[in-house]
Amino acid sequence: MKSSQTKRNLIQATIDLIMDYGLEKLTINKVIKQAQSSKGSFYYYFSNIDDLMKETFLYTLNHSLVEFSYCKEQSFEENINQFGHYLIKTSKKKSSAHAIMFLWISKCFQDENYKKQFQAMRKQIIEENTVSRELQKMFQVDIEWLYMCDIIIIGFLVHCVLHEDEDELLSIWKQFVTVIMSHKS
Repeated sequence: MKSSQTKRNLIQATIDLIMDYGLEKLTINKVIKQAQSSKGSFYYYFSNIDDLMKETFLYTLNHSLVEFSYCKEQSFEENINQFGHYLIKTSKKKSSAHAIMFLWISKCFQDENYKKQFQAMRKQIIEENTVSRELQKMFQVDIEWLYMCDIIIIGFLVHCVLHEDEDELLSIWKQFVTVIMSHKS
């Protein structure tokens, strides 16, 4: 239990440092100092700074989704509409989880190494996050559908940050749900 806490401390220190100083100034030594850990602990969990960044991205993705769960008593469409409400609510919090995800994505446009890591994580990001696993289990959605939704959700989150009118965002989301319902197998 203590060892998993050490890993979480290293990841949280990474999040804090990125939020304060950005990706470019992140170093192993700064992470260790912020986490009040040791190099040995760092290298026990991560092979290098890129490995830490990958784990931090996946952690923030799942952490951003942890508060949402599907309701078995509601239809698939109602659950997807609830997920839209959840995305709007969480985007308004200006969470570090969303910031880390978008910083990582933007870094992919600048750095081929980040792009390759992101591509290698694609399955974990889209198919194996907490919401996708629950969707697959409860509603037997196919993988192609998850990839289509991921594309739309990223754009929707950007609009959630840019638009203040939640009613307009909900209207946009409901139009999206109508379209994806016609493609669900």
